[in-house]
Amino acid sequence: MLTGCSSIRHALISASKIAAVLNTARPEWIEAAAQIDFVIQNDRDAFEPKDRWAMDWYYPVLTGALIGDAAKSRLAEQWNTFVMPELGVRCVSDEPWVTASETAECSLAYSAIGDFDTAQYLLNTTIQHRTVDGSYLTGLVYPNKVVFPADERSAYTGAAIILAADSLGEISPAARIFRYDELDSH
Repeated sequence: MLTGCSSIRHALISASKIAAVLNTARPEWIEAAAQIDFVIQNDRDAFEPKDRWAMDWYYPVLTGALIGDAAKSRLAEQWNTFVMPELGVRCVSDEPWVTASETAECSLAYSAIGDFDTAQYLLNTTIQHRTVDGSYLTGLVYPNKVVFPADERSAYTGAAIILAADSLGEISPAARIFRYDELDSH
């Protein structure tokens, strides 16, 4: 639920920016996003506990619901729980299953707080998921590098890696879609 609300918040802000470009301002969307932000920032108990899932750890930062010191603290709090050194981000805290998409999304979260070294470090670990045809395996279970789900190469994994690489390299006009200036976050 926290991950979903964080995503909705980001969608509302993005849609309101598009509406402004089209001269159809939607202040109610900005207000709805602000209400979601308030709950995320002030009432963690409002959400069903999903502490074992990495997405609930970094999504509030990835989507801009948490910015500044709160975002940095959030990421620091569970780094050791979810990051397997030199391998990437675990999908869940209690299994050695690293997914390239969680790793790339977490890289985006670190880009969002301006920690580009950590973002690059995380993105670099996804290379272990790259296949000879350039696609990316969804996940690897360590220590034996068992592909899980079996031979899956998901489009969302490739998309997350492209977004993270773009954010770090500022290759396209969309490079800053997951970056937040504290003065322009709402």
